[in-house]
Amino acid sequence: MNIQARMSPKLPLAAQAGFALRVDRQAPYAMQWHMHDCMMLLWPRSGALQSAWMDPQAGMAADTPAPAILPRRMTLARGYALLLPAATPHCTRSTTQRQQHGELYLTPEFVRNCAAHGLLRLDAASVSMLDALLAPAISMRSAALLVPAVVAQLAMSRPAACPRPELPPSRRMATMFRQAIDDGHTPPTIEHIAGVLGVSTRHLQRCCQQEFAMTPVSLRRTLFVREIRRLLKAGYAPSNVSARFGFAHSGHLNRLLRGVDG
Repeated sequence: MNIQARMSPKLPLAAQAGFALRVDRQAPYAMQWHMHDCMMLLWPRSGALQSAWMDPQAGMAADTPAPAILPRRMTLARGYALLLPAATPHCTRSTTQRQQHGELYLTPEFVRNCAAHGLLRLDAASVSMLDALLAPAISMRSAALLVPAVVAQLAMSRPAACPRPELPPSRRMATMFRQAIDDGHTPPTIEHIAGVLGVSTRHLQRCCQQEFAMTPVSLRRTLFVREIRRLLKAGYAPSNVSARFGFAHSGHLNRLLRGVDG
């Protein structure tokens, strides 16, 4: 997956103290794909944030002609944090009407002994210290004492469970087609799949053209005909194949086969 992420430099802000702190209460909050020149810790105090980030250790997209790294996606709520190394493309948006979150930018010297990264489940001590960092009246001197303690606590954190990277809608659509065909059903309509995936038919159209160089209708027909031909080659009679997929007679089967090159 080709992500275009702009660089948002934070080292100049963090150079003097070793860190820079930002508190955000904006609603709605949305940041497109970007990256920083230092490590970043992102955590919500209230509300929820939907974040996506590129993680080379997440593995490759399965069942792809040219394997590509897919973004991890997670909705962050209180008690979770995202710790990203420098130059990690990421994007974030709020999913609630109100939110408050903190962003802590750390110089390499500050995190030299911290091997943790990615999605973290915060313990009670980390939550308390991060809450204190977001206090409106906190002084720079107090923050300078808290941040090293936060980093030391995070260094002992274990990565939280994270869902597998999500496949593009076009590949999920192809999987749904195959599952229906394997179960002996006609493939679902494009409108039905768009509704299940929560995307528009136009978006499915674009994804399918980019991924397979064909329309969703053509992909549906191609996969369907491929299975029909496999069954016929295996010795099934056309009438049996027609009955398997609920066709009234073999005429529809023949029209499908004529419409797709074999």
